[in-house]
Amino acid sequence: MSLVINTNIASLNSRRHLDGNDSLLGQTLQRLSSGLRINSAKDDAAGLAISERFTTQIRGSIQAGRNINDAISLAQTAEGGLASLAELMQRGRELAVQAVNATNSTSDRKALQSEITQIQEEVGRVISQTSFNSIKVFDPPNAVKADAAPLSDIEQRITDDLQGSWLQQSEAIINDYFGLQAAGGVTLKIVFEDSIASATAFVSYSGANGGAPTNTMELHIDVGEFEALYNNGSQAAFDAMNNVIAHEMTHAVMAATTNLEQFPGWFSEGAAEFIPGADSNVASYLASQGGNDQPNRQAIIDNIDSQDEPGEFGGDQLAYVTAYVATRYLDTIATGGVPEVLNYLSSGADRTMDDYFAQAGIENISNIAEFATDFKANAEPMFAAMNLTNDDTGGIGGSDANGGTRITTSTGTIPDGQNPTSNPLFGFIEAWPAGIGQLATSSLSFQVGSEVGETIDVTLNSLNLDDLGLASLDVVNFGNNAINAFDSALTEINTMRSTWGAAQNRFESAASVSQVNVESLTAARSRIQDTDFAAETAMLTRVQIMQQAATSMLTQANSLPQQVLGLLA
Repeated sequence: MSLVINTNIASLNSRRHLDGNDSLLGQTLQRLSSGLRINSAKDDAAGLAISERFTTQIRGSIQAGRNINDAISLAQTAEGGLASLAELMQRGRELAVQAVNATNSTSDRKALQSEITQIQEEVGRVISQTSFNSIKVFDPPNAVKADAAPLSDIEQRITDDLQGSWLQQSEAIINDYFGLQAAGGVTLKIVFEDSIASATAFVSYSGANGGAPTNTMELHIDVGEFEALYNNGSQAAFDAMNNVIAHEMTHAVMAATTNLEQFPGWFSEGAAEFIPGADSNVASYLASQGGNDQPNRQAIIDNIDSQDEPGEFGGDQLAYVTAYVATRYLDTIATGGVPEVLNYLSSGADRTMDDYFAQAGIENISNIAEFATDFKANAEPMFAAMNLTNDDTGGIGGSDANGGTRITTSTGTIPDGQNPTSNPLFGFIEAWPAGIGQLATSSLSFQVGSEVGETIDVTLNSLNLDDLGLASLDVVNFGNNAINAFDSALTEINTMRSTWGAAQNRFESAASVSQVNVESLTAARSRIQDTDFAAETAMLTRVQIMQQAATSMLTQANSLPQQVLGLLA
């Protein structure tokens, strides 16, 4: 090895290693002092990006948890106000019941009226002063109420029948025999139209998640056709109106609970026909074609090819007849009938008829197309079983369809109700035309997650004495009217309390989910970002020893050129 003075390679090498050890020592000391494995992007660029995304989600979830707590406080405030209103109304009803007793004199009733007046004032005060963070809980600033134009006589009659029988009885039958009921979060708006082309009534709705409604569902009614049926005056005409509402309410409930938009036309319409029963329609069509013979029956069956795609439906009498017969046939081959089919379809937001057939285990049928093939080959004997000549309509649960005990004559399919109410439905929030019987509403959207769209929407109702029917109470002369008014108001208040109670349960569930999310995300971020002190202290010891060794070697390397002096001596 040559001896040189100007260039000390050994010194440079030792210094390079010493610098490297200094850098490692600095990094180790930084990690140990900060507690973080990643203190800058150079430490782990990908890890930094991932951990920052976790931080975003964690901080968002923490804030969402605070939001949820505020929402719970608002719900508690609303429920407390409603509880106070309910107690006031119970007392008012008690006074009204007392007032109608014959033992009371006029002066006694006037004394009772004085307390009623005080109750009215206190109800108004509770409504106006119940607030949370300046939000008037019962008088939200963006509440919207339907146009208050008066109803025509025929519109009022339709409204009375909807409130007194048609809606509540239809919903009850759909629940009893299909096992379906909307969850209560969808508004059903009643829309009167002077005339509807090719329909007596229809249901429209906005779709999302494969057809589940989002905000408002509308029941459109052809006032002209209903008026003609009323003017007909026959029981058959009234039965026809019953069946129309039952049919459309079936669409409404199915749209609220299943992936309706993805069903073939024969099933969505056939199921709606199966609630009231449509034997008379089948008989009418066969008669128009020349009689109940095999070729005409087969023509009905073969027509299924025109409506086996999602949303595909002809809309004429033949289309409805085919849909009804196909649904009746499905009811006979499915293990639990049509209710089993709907139970499966309503258990998942994206389930289709193909999904049902794929898991149903029906011989030779695993999809819609194979059902159509089987139906065309084997359904003709259904016509004999349907018994189109007796009084049974063929509705589900009746003797002809299922051997059941439900009364399915034309007059008994939709029983008449005896308790008219502006809130006849359990599964929907009714919005009546011209503002009749409904409250102005607004919707508050509570952010309960860290991402856009993770919200819980709650409808606030605007209350006042007029909305509740309590503005004009006269127990001196009209005690029974006051009892009815308090009953109606209590129904509205109790419905609102249920809505807020359900919302509060959702908030509490969301709060629990938020806490779990924060815990899980924090643990995931820790595994990426935090310092492993056991590993880093071991690294510190190693680097310190290496630094000392490198320092010593640098000293030795720096002394190497002194050997040249020995050559010069």
